Amino acid sequence: MADNMDMFRKLSEHLILIIISFLPFKEAVRTSVLSKRWRYIWRETRNIEFDERAFVDFRESQEMQASQRRGFMDFALQRIQNYQGRDIDKFQLTLSKPENFHGDIQRCISFAITHNVKGLGLDFSDPTWAEDNLDNHAALFDLPLNVYGHVVLESIKLFSCNFRNSDFMNFRALKQVSFGWLELSLSFIEALSKNCPLLESLSLKKCWNLDHLEISGQNLRLKSFVADNCSLISDEIVIDAPYLRFFKYSGKMAHFEIEIHRSHMEEADLDFGIEFEPYEGIGTDLYNLLNQLYPIKILTVCSFMLQFLPLGDEPVRMGFDMRIKHLTLKTSVHPFEFIGIRFLLNSSPYLERLTLDIGPRRIFGGYRPPVRVNFSRFWLERSIKYKCVKESLKVVEAKGFKGTMHELSLLAHMIIYGRVLERVDITVSKEEGGNGGNENRYREIANAMLEFPRASPILQISIK
Repeated sequence: MADNMDMFRKLSEHLILIIISFLPFKEAVRTSVLSKRWRYIWRETRNIEFDERAFVDFRESQEMQASQRRGFMDFALQRIQNYQGRDIDKFQLTLSKPENFHGDIQRCISFAITHNVKGLGLDFSDPTWAEDNLDNHAALFDLPLNVYGHVVLESIKLFSCNFRNSDFMNFRALKQVSFGWLELSLSFIEALSKNCPLLESLSLKKCWNLDHLEISGQNLRLKSFVADNCSLISDEIVIDAPYLRFFKYSGKMAHFEIEIHRSHMEEADLDFGIEFEPYEGIGTDLYNLLNQLYPIKILTVCSFMLQFLPLGDEPVRMGFDMRIKHLTLKTSVHPFEFIGIRFLLNSSPYLERLTLDIGPRRIFGGYRPPVRVNFSRFWLERSIKYKCVKESLKVVEAKGFKGTMHELSLLAHMIIYGRVLERVDITVSKEEGGNGGNENRYREIANAMLEFPRASPILQISIK
């Protein structure tokens, strides 16, 4: 420790400031306790974030929250008034119920513009708004006119903050764009793709009034696209992005048409958890979606996909070997998900890491498995073995473990047959369960796995 402190004493204040600027704003403030020399350096950090959640307790009364929010804005105004730096890289303001603070917000934004900010984030959404339904909320703030002249912006995030579509096209240097809780039009998205030639990342969260989603452009450089619970008039998503590396979709099942360059695509996250009415042929549509995303290396899927993916023409596996190295399953480890899990394991012979994100999921009644199966012995059948488990799987993570028989059986299969398995990391759930289940009980059950026979001589099992 003493040697480390001696090293820091040798650094110039300019170097210390550069180091602090790489930290989140909250962590940068904490460096003030390290020594007298560090006490005020954080005030010059080039990344400034003001988040009301550090001040406002949403469990309190509305009157108390209003008082806490006023204290938060006073803190933010004092900080920008005492700011001693020059240009800033990022300015982020998170404030729900902005209607009583328009003048203060204008001052904060003007401060950022005056200091030649490169990344501007304004989030006025209410944390009480539900993210998993289709309710729309009118934007609570309008982007000030002086922002449109700041054409050097490279990143912008607007949540519940209206803007002028035509003036937004001034920002031709944008590389990252994130919209949330806003009404958008397809024509605007098309114009954005055309007028922002450097755009690499586009994220849409809880946006509505889009006829459908279409992301394309002759010179499109987009590498990351996120569509998170957006409301589409027609459930159609068209993506023609040759450089796309990351795709995340959350929402109702849609008709996908995806054109990508196979040498670039790396990761997909697919969540149809709000879907209520699966239709005939949905298994084939899910199969085709995975086919269009080939050769992704990292894949996250939801319980809905586990239940309905095998109901297409191919109930056992994809017609080709997927290149997935890391597979994350959002699952309740319910029997109706088993055939979907088997489908993906069969299709991923090069899998190295399997993550089980265990929690409550919507299980659809009336499920009919595409093949005859004994769910009670599904993971105990010795005749069913997976190439990835025997030859490539190195790490298994189980998050939210509650020690059900199905969870134990699935993990036991990995431990007993995983010949090259190096780690099984189990994080027990903190939730109270039925039949007196609690964290201590879940840990007790998890400890029993330490006695399971192991195919891999180097396997380490950790329980957190």
